[in-house]
Amino acid sequence: MSLVLSQQSDAAPVVRVYVVRHGETDANLRGIVQGHLDTALNATGVAQARLAADALADVPFSAAYCSDLQRARKTAQIILGDHPDVELQECSALRERFMGDWQGEFISERGDAPTNLEPTAEFVARATRWWNDTIGRHAQRAAALRSRRPAAQSDEDEDEPVHVLVVSHGGLIGTLATALLGSRKVRAGRGVLVGRCFNASISVFELNGRGKGALVSYADTTHLDGELVQDNADVQP
Repeated sequence: MSLVLSQQSDAAPVVRVYVVRHGETDANLRGIVQGHLDTALNATGVAQARLAADALADVPFSAAYCSDLQRARKTAQIILGDHPDVELQECSALRERFMGDWQGEFISERGDAPTNLEPTAEFVARATRWWNDTIGRHAQRAAALRSRRPAAQSDEDEDEPVHVLVVSHGGLIGTLATALLGSRKVRAGRGVLVGRCFNASISVFELNGRGKGALVSYADTTHLDGELVQDNADVQP
């Protein structure tokens, strides 16, 4: 299966970023807050990651990044099984929000927010700083290469954007998308809304050389055959 984007940005992008949430874990299934707990994919999570891999098999990735927590790393490794020449870079900045004393607790039983919960402002800053430093660098480099190419040599293949894979967590993905939209660096494509981010869902950003562009798809699950997790215990209500 190939991923079909429902919305395209109206200017030719220099970078297309595919942001994937990790597959299901037993903690997801049971409604347990994970945060920085290093939980593993369960059998459903592995199957979901393989379906995401099928959807992304034809994407010519040139770079890949993931959270250093094993549920994200394993998801990324499964996706990159179809892209053996792409090096996976692990980044602690792509971890889920640190949930403090809530970690390991059932979502239904948690009380007031603990004092050691990662502050919202710090979480947003961590996510956007990584994005600006890493994805922004890809966008600038791709734009510079395109601008140096003589117009006479330009063709459709050479105008193909750089494709980047990012595998992270539901809370971080939603927070990052909301922050980018709020900053107006990114606009939402027609009909694209930021809501729940399901396991192994795929969100797609298209950016120009200044790091601005569009969120053309958010938390797409059409490749998952209905195998979804309905709640994310790591998102504070």
